[in-house]
Parts: sequence; structure tokens; C-alpha cells
Amino acid sequence: MKKWILLLFALTGWASAQTLEGFKTPSGNIYCLYYNNELRCDLLSTTTPKPPRPRDCELDWGNAFAMTVRGRAYRICHADSAMDPSYSVLQYGKTWKKGGYTCISLTSGLNCTNKDKHGWLLSKSRQVIF
Repeated sequence: MKKWILLLFALTGWASAQTLEGFKTPSGNIYCLYYNNELRCDLLSTTTPKPPRPRDCELDWGNAFAMTVRGRAYRICHADSAMDPSYSVLQYGKTWKKGGYTCISLTSGLNCTNKDKHGWLLSKSRQVIF
């Protein structure tokens, strides 16, 4: 739970001091936020069952993913959202790069990686962390 609380605190504290940078997929189902050298992506809806909620998570669970520039990606327990309708659209076939992250928007989903080549493939029908 401490990691999730710190993530929430970091986002709210950082967001009040800086302009947030993000993008969304053409479908409008995935929104990604780059903040404090971390990447977070949220899904508006999925057709897959969510994994079991961790016992120490009393907040929203299953639709938000985060990673740092090094190390593995993970789902997060959260009380906020990365969804902002004003984000620009990352068109299919286009790539977004920033701070050691690379995201490619595909018709099959959004593929994002960090410097260690860890990341995710997200779509409405599947969410894979690698």
C-alpha cells in the first residue's frame, strides 16, 4: 500500500506544480500521463476480468498501469485518473518517446517500454505486462 499512496501523493503534489504531459489513443480508451519521470496509462474500459485486488488496496484497481524508466511495470491501486480529454491523440502507427520511454500506438493496442525493455501491451481485450 505504501507504494500506491506514495504514487498518489507524488502525482497530486507534482501535478499542482507542473503542467501534465500526456496522450490518448485514437479509440479514446487509453490515456497515458508522463510525470516525474514515470509513465502511467489508464484504460477507460476492458472486456477482461480484473486480477484479484491486493488486500491492502482499498481504492480503484485493475485499470491503471505504471512504470519507472528502469525496472518492471505494474498495475496500481489508485484514487485518481490519468484521463484528460485535452490530451493529444497518438495516431495508429505513430510513436511517442520521452525520458527513456517509447510508446507505439497500434490498432491492436498500445505498446509501451522503458529503458530495460519492460512495459505493457494494453487494449480493451487484453492487458499484458512484460
